[in-house]
Amino acid sequence: MSRVNRLADEKSPFLLRHAENPVDWYPWGDEAFELAVDEDKPIFLSIGYSSCHWCHVMERECFNDEEVAEFLNDACVSIKLDREERPDLDELFMEICRIQNGDGGWPLNLFLTPKGEPFFAATYLPKRTTGKMPGMADIVPRMKWLWLMQRDDVQRGAKNLVETLTARSVYTPGGQIGSYHIKTTAKDLKNAFDGIWGGFGPAPKYPYAPRLLFLLEYARANPAEKKEILGMVSLTLRKMWAGGIHDHLGGGYARYATDERWITPHFEKMLYDQAMLLWVASAAYEADQDAFYQKFAEDIASCVLRDFLSPEACFWASLDADEGKFYRWTEEEIRMALPQGEAGVFCAAYAILPGGNFTHEMTGRQMGYNVLYEAAAVTELARRYGLRAPDLSKRLENGRRVLLEARSKRPKPKVDDKVLMDWNGLMIGALAYAGRVFEKKEWILSAERAALFLQKALVDPKGAWRRRYRAKEAGIPALPGDYAALMWGVMELYESAAADKQKKDWLRYAENLAAKLEENFWDEPVGGFFLSSASEPHIFLRRKSATDDAVPSVNAMAMMAYAALAGAQPDNKKYMDMAGAISSCFARRANLTPIEYVSMFTASMKLTKIKEELAANEEKQEETEQEHEQEQKQEVNWKGGNRFGKSHPDA
Repeated sequence: MSRVNRLADEKSPFLLRHAENPVDWYPWGDEAFELAVDEDKPIFLSIGYSSCHWCHVMERECFNDEEVAEFLNDACVSIKLDREERPDLDELFMEICRIQNGDGGWPLNLFLTPKGEPFFAATYLPKRTTGKMPGMADIVPRMKWLWLMQRDDVQRGAKNLVETLTARSVYTPGGQIGSYHIKTTAKDLKNAFDGIWGGFGPAPKYPYAPRLLFLLEYARANPAEKKEILGMVSLTLRKMWAGGIHDHLGGGYARYATDERWITPHFEKMLYDQAMLLWVASAAYEADQDAFYQKFAEDIASCVLRDFLSPEACFWASLDADEGKFYRWTEEEIRMALPQGEAGVFCAAYAILPGGNFTHEMTGRQMGYNVLYEAAAVTELARRYGLRAPDLSKRLENGRRVLLEARSKRPKPKVDDKVLMDWNGLMIGALAYAGRVFEKKEWILSAERAALFLQKALVDPKGAWRRRYRAKEAGIPALPGDYAALMWGVMELYESAAADKQKKDWLRYAENLAAKLEENFWDEPVGGFFLSSASEPHIFLRRKSATDDAVPSVNAMAMMAYAALAGAQPDNKKYMDMAGAISSCFARRANLTPIEYVSMFTASMKLTKIKEELAANEEKQEETEQEHEQEQKQEVNWKGGNRFGKSHPDA
């Protein structure tokens, strides 16, 4: 029987993956922190997630290694944390990593004092020191020596890090987001835009869906710039569609590409990326009824409803990268799978090479296998092969179908089958919105089923929500991002509902979430939502933030949800006031570095739009009332026998 550590009792697939490591892992909690104090040892905290490629590499090289495990077990109390279960802790410690190193990533590895204050942070670490990259076998003994021999310096360094982050976490309310700063945000995005390959900045290339959503909202509010802005969104989505980041056989998108052309993917598929890109495609179609956006949306929705859908009708968290084994092909495999005479044109269309087209992320070396990406337009290939473009399109479609069938017989990527409240909220909202835009009732029904299951499964008898559902069990108290994302998703269901009763039910659902969010996380004196609970005992700082990541920030998401609630209940000023208070809290900081806060500006534009619509409705209602009063007066005059409304000789 294999040895197991304390992670064996956890629900997270990521933590369970480490349950047989020789490292004596603890989950985040009282036991680990009490032991660190009792034994006077620093804490080694390692944060990652199930579909993270480099997390798997570090596990193989370090955490499954007896020598490294011996060092860790001797010097530290080791905690393993799933960032997807505790995004509040991940954000807190990731900010420490950025302060120390200028950037971050996963796996995220830190050394903390027994009280939980960080004094060293790094990302991926090999076993042995390589060049400038320190190795675990060298770092851990060094940390033990520092803790025993230079503790004052260590604690002073930890104090300085905490004070730096604390200073960065102070927000002054009273700011305003105006049109000038919104235009500045658009200008910054134009400057960062890659006019050749789409997206923003050099490699690695991420979808940055919050930036695309900002551009689409900006285009709506600024018609003079609409053509240019929509061109940026269109180029980005089309280049992503053509690239290897897109799964041309099964649909959906990988988390990012390692190159600027979107060709070489990091193969993991995340639920939140699918939700955000479905949201973008729907908004793009509303702005410009191009059939490409519908194809883009259908591709994602089919992937999600096939590969991410749980038996309970909710959505799983992710599909493992598995180093791309499931997705990559040799030229020989493709020629054997496709009918004779079809392989040549298919290989030309998708850049399939005898020696492979896939390069190693770190070394740049050819790996001998291929990832599918569109190497040429169908019209160009049709001319080259003397075919009609529609006929060639059908042949390529048939080839993709044959390869998808062949791929389905391979061992499938591991699924992180936990259901997360916030990511499900995003997918519920994206499906409801897309279903409304593209008139896909089945997408709306899927969103409804998921929302109803969450309401049943994640709420305990006392009415408190839980963040995670797995193996028929809900756990981990819900965080503000959970409430905000599901609020937004439910309000999209409200907008998509046809019957008044349905609308009332969804509205009541969203209002319940809003009440819980405010009760547990609202910063009453300043405004905005804290990222963690006041009852969390082991964090050194309860902070707020409104900067975006791959998804909108918690506070921007809440602002959008409150704006939607305000639009649905014009007589209730509370929700409009809440959205305004969030904006007031973060506006000053957002105006200084707008590109980091794009979703705050998106939310502000949405709020302005709703205010204008409510004002227009009030004005229209006043005009209607005035017309009605005038009609009543005229009716009284007619009944009184005075056709003219005052004395007249003919009366």
